[in-house]
Amino acid sequence: MSRASLRGQVEYALQAIDCIGESKHEAKQAQGWKPGQAVHGIYSYGTRNTVFDRAMTLVHWVEEQYPDVRYLREIDQEIITEFIGEKLETCQPNTVKALLAALRKLQEGLFARGWIEEDIVPEEWDIDDNSIPRGAYTMGEAERNIEWIADRNSLYAQALRVVISCGARIDELYHLRGDKILLDEGKVELLGKGGKTRRIRFLRREIFEGIDRSRRFIYLTSENGETWKDGLERSVRRACDELGIQRRGVHGFRGTAACEFLRIKESLGYTEKEARCELAQWLGHNPHRVEVTYAYVPRRAEKARDVNHLS
Repeated sequence: MSRASLRGQVEYALQAIDCIGESKHEAKQAQGWKPGQAVHGIYSYGTRNTVFDRAMTLVHWVEEQYPDVRYLREIDQEIITEFIGEKLETCQPNTVKALLAALRKLQEGLFARGWIEEDIVPEEWDIDDNSIPRGAYTMGEAERNIEWIADRNSLYAQALRVVISCGARIDELYHLRGDKILLDEGKVELLGKGGKTRRIRFLRREIFEGIDRSRRFIYLTSENGETWKDGLERSVRRACDELGIQRRGVHGFRGTAACEFLRIKESLGYTEKEARCELAQWLGHNPHRVEVTYAYVPRRAEKARDVNHLS
């Protein structure tokens, strides 16, 4: 894919599913459409404009939170989870439903262009049945999950403890290097989206002391490829189901870390706003937008939700 602005990439992706002038009714018949299902393609100028505008809401958010992302193919399910998680805390449910519908259309275009190979907006996500991973596991839930997983795969359990200690994203965890664990400084250097690195202080030294730092990559090997991340996610889903814990994915452990970070900062005398600014930066986000932290740690006081626009 040639280098273009994210806006231009959105336009190009949507062009791939532009069916304006064709019969939507015939498309339904050809696709074996059933009530409740979406029809593949875009069949009106109004729909195209609406989808584009809502997709640009995501783009603007990514440009602010992940300024090193240059291609739509770099936007994965974890980024979408963070984005939708924030919107669930700041927008009305119908607004989020409309966003999800638009992002699924964008996803169609990304598939059509060959830019992605797996869903970034899972079909099963539905805000009405609480199926969208959001928020955080309590520390008790996280520990129970890890104990269950440790009996089956000790490396997965160790990886989740790392997430709780430093709030790493799954991609950052996957690329964690032994020489980037800086015990003397109490910090770890993470490789994030767009090749950007961030050096942050970890919360639990003993977790990193137990890691074999002689390995170049702690979890990535020439054999496991992307299957390691898929296996970790599956293990977390199985643990949640077996233990009767609501599924929040691996991302939920990042939320656990966020809650612990916020608790520590507030115990040191930070105001909630000051602590959230620090938290946003610690998690790799823009420190000037505390709203992003609501996806991890909900607001403690009810505030008016934005019902008029998607910004």
